[in-house]
Amino acid sequence: MLDMDSVFDREGIVRRPPSARLVSELGRLLFHHPPPPDPATLPSGRNHVVLVLPAVLTGDGATRPLRSFLQRCGYRVFGWELGVNWGPTPRLLDGSRQRLEALAAIEAGPISLIGVSLGGLMARDLAHRFPHRVRQVATLGSPFRLPTATPLEPLFRLLARYYSADIDPRRLAAPLPMRSIELYSREDGLVAPETCFTEEPGQTARETARDVGGAHMTICRNPAALAALARALAEPL
Repeated sequence: MLDMDSVFDREGIVRRPPSARLVSELGRLLFHHPPPPDPATLPSGRNHVVLVLPAVLTGDGATRPLRSFLQRCGYRVFGWELGVNWGPTPRLLDGSRQRLEALAAIEAGPISLIGVSLGGLMARDLAHRFPHRVRQVATLGSPFRLPTATPLEPLFRLLARYYSADIDPRRLAAPLPMRSIELYSREDGLVAPETCFTEEPGQTARETARDVGGAHMTICRNPAALAALARALAEPL
């Protein structure tokens, strides 16, 4: 079982997003469906393999807009095919590691990981454990710089009894041995945005982190996020 006291702020330093933002999240989820950017205006993915890990309580269906867009940009994009993301349970950790190995074999080299919200924390865990399999990691609204704050804290505490003790929260925020791309929103209604990015050694926050605006729950169809992601993934290392 994961120690959740190390995950959530107990000192009042990190503030939860205000309730009004949570209401806005629901409205945007239902009614905000902007068109994606034109792939012709963005660099080609050149058939690079990308694995997308979904947010908590969602599955591959929630990441379909993001995956479809990147496919049109020329990437080979795959869902994790593990059903609903309940968090870092032993089954999902083992399954995601097997998925990484299988896709690295297709690429015949390191692949890129994209993690949405909690999926980003799991992507960073994969990257720390298997750096030879990972080219770069992109997180979308992922509060990996712990402790964080969220109105969903009671839910995570409930689910934590099923989480693997193999996850080390301190390692999630540790610098990655490969490039990190961190997209977040100051308008986020579910997690404290300041916990979703940090500066990696040798790179400035401007190079690795970007505020794309918009809601947390719609970041997979946020045009600014999609364009920033396509550009960042195509940049040479």
